Amino acid sequence: MENVSARGAFGKHHIKGTSVHKGERKIIIKKQSAPRQNYLTGIDSLPAGMTSVKQPGGSLRAAVGDGVTDDTSAIQAIVNHAMSSNITKVFFPRGEYLVNGNIAIADSVELYGTESGMAVIKASDAYAIKIHNAVRVPVTNVVLRNLYFDGILVEFKGQSINNITIEGCMFFSSQSPGNASNAEKNKQLKMVDLRQGRVLRNVFMRDSHAYGVALSFTRTVDVMLYNNLCGLKLSQDMHWLSNPVGLLVFFSRQKNKLEFLKTHYHLQDDQGYFESCLYEECDSRMQIGKNVFNGSPNTGRKRDHAIYLKGFNHMSVSSNYVRGWPANGTGGIKARNGQGLFLVRNYVDGTGILLYSHENNNNKSCIYVGLKNVVVYGNHLRMQTNLNHSTSGLRYHEPHRVGRDENIKYSGNEFEIIGVSNPTYYTCIWLTNGDTSQHHVYRDNIYFGRSDTVKIAGRGGQVLDPAAYQQGDFDQRIKDRLNRYPLYNPNIPLY
Repeated sequence: MENVSARGAFGKHHIKGTSVHKGERKIIIKKQSAPRQNYLTGIDSLPAGMTSVKQPGGSLRAAVGDGVTDDTSAIQAIVNHAMSSNITKVFFPRGEYLVNGNIAIADSVELYGTESGMAVIKASDAYAIKIHNAVRVPVTNVVLRNLYFDGILVEFKGQSINNITIEGCMFFSSQSPGNASNAEKNKQLKMVDLRQGRVLRNVFMRDSHAYGVALSFTRTVDVMLYNNLCGLKLSQDMHWLSNPVGLLVFFSRQKNKLEFLKTHYHLQDDQGYFESCLYEECDSRMQIGKNVFNGSPNTGRKRDHAIYLKGFNHMSVSSNYVRGWPANGTGGIKARNGQGLFLVRNYVDGTGILLYSHENNNNKSCIYVGLKNVVVYGNHLRMQTNLNHSTSGLRYHEPHRVGRDENIKYSGNEFEIIGVSNPTYYTCIWLTNGDTSQHHVYRDNIYFGRSDTVKIAGRGGQVLDPAAYQQGDFDQRIKDRLNRYPLYNPNIPLY
């Protein structure tokens, strides 16, 4: 704001800040803030080699995208035409596309939204409607990019599903789940029996009425899950999204759109109501890296871990940020009954890392009888609640004593204990009911900011003798390779 003063008709005009001399007339000129952009309206140029759903041509009926007209049949017909033609790319200009039924994909097709605006596909009944592959039809080479899904379940499953990419999309819900089935209403993205998939740079949001699971994977092979954001607070200050130093620089372009979404759809400020951000079962060769799993501590509901890995086979979990789950048996990163896991350089704030072996009650062939070839290296655990309890730090638990563990290594992990004067009093690594001869805890697991090796405990919480630590150190060549992964804390504001 500028304050400009004038000395009547005869005085000399000058800028006086906020002071006004006797006899002066103060004229206040306010700088007008630019009107907030409406990302749903306006004109988008049609990218080359694509068919627009608003101008599909020929005998195809155009989608309206006004948020009122049912566009289901129009979109389905355009997608069907694209799958049977040489132009397999479909473009959604900015707008809100209301759908009252599923959109099925039966062949190769790529669906793109506008980058400058927003193309929102909105379900009339949240999570009862999905974008999915047609039943029992082999599907390969499918792309969903830069689309906004309001109450939509995106699902691909089947024995012949290959090469699916979900990139730059945003998942949210502006309405109650309503009539969706109990099995599906709490999921946003679901992949079953997929071979080769990429889930990159997407945003997943849930408020209190849409509480549930962001990502669900079962029996997939070679899936990459990178740079996704799960849970955030839609406060007025989201400058952390554009932090150029961190891994979230991609989301700097989403900041204004998130603010528009909150206002336009009257979204709750707290969008971190997740039971789990990632739930996977029986997956092979999955890479999970550089994601932010930022759940809300305000849910007051059942939690089932930020990341839940079950029956895994060769899994990499690196450079992720985890916060918002409690420091108890339902929190943090949980890995159970699998083999071949690198759990490396993750920042775990206020919750724990839990390794488990359970009985295989369902007799699933993918459920390994214990843990085998697991490396837990270079993670930073910020402990602030439930101190000196096994679930607040790094824990192995085998309650049924049936697991067969082999070659589990713990090295280079740092434990930052908040609000205490002497961190060395606290136990940080817990091995309960396991075969400690197969659990190798190295001396380089230390208290943050100190060189003291952390205390470890065995069955019954008994602090183990120092001789239980490995002599020497973890293989330096492996450490050098694993240290290339960044340890990332984006300094996200609290909920």
